[in-house]
Amino acid sequence: MNKSILIFSVLFIAFMNIKAQDPALKFHAGAVAGLNFSQVDGDDWASYNKVGLNAGFISEVPLSKHFFVSAEILYSQKGSKSPTYKGVPLTFKWKLNYAEIPVLINFQEKKAINFGAGLSYAQLLKAREFIEQLEQPDPTVGIGRSDIDILANANYLITKNFQLNVRFAYSIFAIGHRENSNFKRHALYNNLLSARLMWII
Repeated sequence: MNKSILIFSVLFIAFMNIKAQDPALKFHAGAVAGLNFSQVDGDDWASYNKVGLNAGFISEVPLSKHFFVSAEILYSQKGSKSPTYKGVPLTFKWKLNYAEIPVLINFQEKKAINFGAGLSYAQLLKAREFIEQLEQPDPTVGIGRSDIDILANANYLITKNFQLNVRFAYSIFAIGHRENSNFKRHALYNNLLSARLMWII
C-alpha cells in the first residue's frame, strides 16, 4: 500500500507540473476488469490454461500530446493448470493471487489506438496447489513472495470512456525454484496474457 501511495503521489506531482505548462493536457482515472490467461514456465505444463481475474483501478498522467504514463493497482490471479479432458480428473492446478502495481509509458499512435510498455511489481497474497485434485499442505514451498514483470500493452478506444486492453506479462526474475522445474537452475516464471475492459474518465 505504501508503494502504491508513493507512485500515485509522484504521478500527481508530475501531472501538476505538466498541467501548468499545457492546460489542454488532462489527468484521467478509472477502473479495469478482465481475465488473465496464465501459465508458469518451468513446470511440466504448457499453454495458457489457468484463467483468473484481473481487476482494479488505473490513472493516466499526460506527458505530451502523444505520450502518457499509466499506473494501476490490481488484484491479479496467476498460476498454471494442466489441460482438462472429459472424464479425466484434473492433474494439476496452481493458483497464485497477487496485489500488483503496473507502471507503463504509453504512445497514442492514432485517436483510437495506443501502445505501452513498462514494469509491474506484484506481492503474493495467497497460493493454493492441487495435485490429482488433492490440495497440497504447503503450496509456497520454493516460491518467493514477490514478482517483477515486464509488460507490453495495447488499447483500442471503443468509445470516449471505454477501452479494450490486451497485455502480455512475463517475470523478469524467477518467482521461485523447484526440483521438478524444467528450466535452468530449476527456475519458475509467470507468463500471462490479459484481456480487459477499461472505463476511464
